[in-house]
Amino acid sequence: IAFIGMYPLKLFGIPIVSIIFAIYLVVMLGIVIRKHLCTHCYYYGKNCHLAWGKLSSYLFKQHSGNYELGGKLAFFTWGVVVTLMPILIIGIEVLMTKSVKYLIIFIVYLIMSGLNFFIQKKACDRCKMRFICPGSLSKSF
Repeated sequence: IAFIGMYPLKLFGIPIVSIIFAIYLVVMLGIVIRKHLCTHCYYYGKNCHLAWGKLSSYLFKQHSGNYELGGKLAFFTWGVVVTLMPILIIGIEVLMTKSVKYLIIFIVYLIMSGLNFFIQKKACDRCKMRFICPGSLSKSF
């Protein structure tokens, strides 16, 4: 939804913001954060609620990442890039274009972000790493 919402931001006819956003998410969520957080997790090599434990064991050796760095990168990625950036950009597009289409995309994104938060919180509440994981929502709320 964020990719579609940021699509109008183009450079030479290319939706550069959306493309950079998608590449960043794939790299950070699928590789970098897996190395730094998931290689230190109890679920490394096992099925966790998000399946990252299995993925990280296929990609990296156990304890090969920097756990502290992973926590900071996860916070920045989820808090700033995944949540705030699309809300700001799509919100500005809605205000500038007065487009109903982008207003709907904005509302859907807000709803999905809220749902994602509650789903992730519920998953964190069941995780064995909830009290020590820097990305756990259990200890925050």
